[in-house]
Amino acid sequence: MTSIRTNMSAMSSLSTLRSVGGRLNDESEKMSSGLRVKTPADNAAYWSISTSMRSDVKAKNAVSDSVGLAQGVVDTAYTGMENVLDSFIEIRNLVITASDMPQPGMKDAVKPTFSPDPEYAKSDVHKIDQRIQQFQDQAKAAMLSASFSGVNLLYHGKNEADKASQQVFSFTTGYSDGKVQTLDINAMDTLLLNDDFGSYPTTFPGEFNPEKTLFDGSDIIDAPGSITPASIYWYNIPVSNPVTGNPEAYPVDQTYILQSIENHVVRFGSDRQGLYSNVVASIDQKIQQLTSKMAYVGTVQKSLEMYDEINDKMIDTATSGIGRLVDADMETTSSKLRALQTQQQLAVQALGIANAAPGNLVQLFQ
Repeated sequence: MTSIRTNMSAMSSLSTLRSVGGRLNDESEKMSSGLRVKTPADNAAYWSISTSMRSDVKAKNAVSDSVGLAQGVVDTAYTGMENVLDSFIEIRNLVITASDMPQPGMKDAVKPTFSPDPEYAKSDVHKIDQRIQQFQDQAKAAMLSASFSGVNLLYHGKNEADKASQQVFSFTTGYSDGKVQTLDINAMDTLLLNDDFGSYPTTFPGEFNPEKTLFDGSDIIDAPGSITPASIYWYNIPVSNPVTGNPEAYPVDQTYILQSIENHVVRFGSDRQGLYSNVVASIDQKIQQLTSKMAYVGTVQKSLEMYDEINDKMIDTATSGIGRLVDADMETTSSKLRALQTQQQLAVQALGIANAAPGNLVQLFQ
């Protein structure tokens, strides 16, 4: 049936054109965004899954940043430990050198170890002592500067919020099932110097102090030939606060460990060579303890490296999974887009022919 009032062919052609136009818009959107599922209307299930997975990927990216921060902290600590180790190896070697030198004179038999005896200061041993002090200063600088992003695994200062024995460093290493995973490091496993160690009251030398780290206070050295042991100090000493009476630690800048040894020989008659040998053994023990701490930090470095690799792989896997769910196949989309553009052109032509049909019909009556 042909009608000049209702053009069914034009209506059909227009409907086809609208349909093609809609699909063309959809494919154009896929081509521009690269996604075949962009909104819940495209595919509610895939959109929901991909949105959750994207959230997890963002969390894992944040974890990667946290692991990188932890690696910076631990790597800085390890570098500081290497510097301390090098310094104390040199100190040990200098003590060995001093043991073969002639015994220096000592004007004051009770001269404290924190200021040079004038007679002792004239000796070659004192020159070695000064060199040792330089290495001590280098080691302390390495400990105090081993800070990354405000975290120092080697040094604990006074007035910190937590005691060193209670301090735990937590580093984020993973995220799974909505839970954050962490790697915890007890401060006492890595600390080398605690300026707060004196806050724990002790009643006798050598008593266990949970706040004492490797280079705190004194090292008690057995002195052959004497009933009185010797002691050497590195960086701080326990004292009582003159105002409050509370125990605390007091930092010292110079300790003159060789003068302390020579003073003990003069004052208590200990065997000089035997005492020097025990001092070397004590420093060797510190070197071994420091090496053990470095080995522990090394295992933490390896663990963080593994966590970082695992996290990166999980990010890649999740990203790939999201892509399989929602990404558009660009080759297929491109082919569809070209086909729809051709269909649109044909639909426009068909609509033009359909619109012209009534006019052709009128010409029959002229």
